Amino acid sequence: MSENNTSAIKPSKKAERKKGRFNIVDLIIIIVAVVLIACIVYVFLPSNIIKGLFADKSVEIEYSVEIVGVDKNFVENIKENDNVLDGVSKAEIGTVTVSSGQPYEEFIYNVTDGSAEYVMIENKQNIIVTITAKASYIEGEGYSVNGTRIAVGEKLNMVFPNYKCECYCIDLTVK
Repeated sequence: MSENNTSAIKPSKKAERKKGRFNIVDLIIIIVAVVLIACIVYVFLPSNIIKGLFADKSVEIEYSVEIVGVDKNFVENIKENDNVLDGVSKAEIGTVTVSSGQPYEEFIYNVTDGSAEYVMIENKQNIIVTITAKASYIEGEGYSVNGTRIAVGEKLNMVFPNYKCECYCIDLTVK
């Protein structure tokens, strides 16, 4: 009689291939493990860390810019409630809330007598424009509105509906 020893039978090639394959059961085990780890992290980490990861870090800011030497014919082109765009990215960077004009002065040096003085130029004005916007704060970078950095001393290219200019931020307040 011949003896059948099942332990001595080699597995077929098809069974060998299946042994090392990734299947749906493996996928389900991985998903369950990931969900379990996420639940453990959520339960044991302080809630303020998790809230901080998903919190909206935007604030409302009010910043002022000074536009120097504007021709008096164009002063009225900047009005309250005008939307302001960044001149480079064309993204909206706020809404005009206040616009005020001031006399424009130039420092004139008189070569003949060596004197210098400020002289008011009649056909020009300096305009201070206050803009309100929703900004995000990034640690180490500061405030930004739709990708445009807003900071005191920062040079900005602005496009108003009826005026385009280059100016500097002179004031920034978080509301």
